[in-house]
Amino acid sequence: MKDIKILVVDDEEHTRLGYAEVLEMENFKVSTAEDAFKAIELLKQDKFDIVVTDLRMPEMDGLAFLERLKQIDKNTKAIMITAFGSFKTYKKASDSGVVIYLNKPVRAAELMEAVHAVVAMND
Repeated sequence: MKDIKILVVDDEEHTRLGYAEVLEMENFKVSTAEDAFKAIELLKQDKFDIVVTDLRMPEMDGLAFLERLKQIDKNTKAIMITAFGSFKTYKKASDSGVVIYLNKPVRAAELMEAVHAVVAMND
């Protein structure tokens, strides 16, 4: 899994670092960003296979971030995680290219299952 690059975007440090730790334990190459603007900078510098993003973030939310992501690299798959899920949000996320939508709190096993499902989509 070392050749799969994942970008984790979440303004909550403990959540962001927790997701990164879980993914690194599975030997994924993980980068993190504390907000959408930092994530966009990273996306312009490097190619990522998967982005794991929070919905609610200050200044730019996950849906606006996804629109920018698709402008930079339409092939990057997105997993959205939120504690504020609704059908309306799910629909918007799906229309923006989110392939998996998870509700917080997300257990390590759920995150890994979602990431492996996205990896399988690319095979």
